Formats: sequence, structure tokens, C-alpha cells
Amino acid sequence: MAVVHLQGHDSVIQVKQGGVLADWVRSSLNHKVFRLHSRSGELEVLMDGTYFIYSQVEVYYINFTDFASHEVLIDRTPFLQCTRSVENRKSKFNTCYTAGVCPLKARQKITVKMTYEDTVVNMSRHTTFFGAVRLNESL
Repeated sequence: MAVVHLQGHDSVIQVKQGGVLADWVRSSLNHKVFRLHSRSGELEVLMDGTYFIYSQVEVYYINFTDFASHEVLIDRTPFLQCTRSVENRKSKFNTCYTAGVCPLKARQKITVKMTYEDTVVNMSRHTTFFGAVRLNESL
């Protein structure tokens, strides 16, 4: 089974440049099936198949906006979205997790993008991560 798991780089960042998160560290990566483009934050799929894709982002609220949101994009097209409202105004950190199954072709790219720029994200390896598992070969 081919697996990739990417974790945050243990930093707190203010999201810029279109909102795409790119500060990832490889926890596990099957080089035959996945390629991480470090500068762009894109995870490229190298083989056709059906994939389980997941992501979690921890947002840090400074001004206590009503909600935070991130998307998982496939070739810049939204596939999954996670939106979380601030339930407790005393808590400055909140996580949001989403996952789904998607057929992908070789050379398609997966990215995690914050819906709103200037969001502050805690890129802790324990709370901000994303990855994929190749479930089968055929579409």
C-alpha cells in the first residue's frame, strides 16, 4: 500500500501567496507513487488509482473571526473543504479535519489551501498535516 504523510514544520505562519500551505516535512513518502514539490506545497501523484486523502489544519485566532476554513485542491479545483466556527472565544487554537476518496490520474497535484489569506496557522507536526493512501490501481 502506498502512503504519504506530511506534517507541519513546527512553526507559526501567516498565510500569504494565494493561501497555499507549503511548509511541509515528510513523515513518510512512497517515492514511486508520490512526489512533494517543496516550494509550491504541491503533492504530485505519480500513478493512477483511487486515493484516500485527508488534511487537518490548526488555526490560531488573533482577532477571533467567526470561522476559519481550508480546502484540499486537486489541480487547483476544490475537492474537500473544512470550515470551523469559533465555539469558545477563550480558545485561540482550533483544528479542522476533512477527508475523502477520489480517483486520480498520474501527474495530478494535491494542495492544501486556506480559504482566507492572512490566516495564522500553527504548523505543528502534531496538529497540522495532510496525506494520501493509494487504495487501488484502477479507476
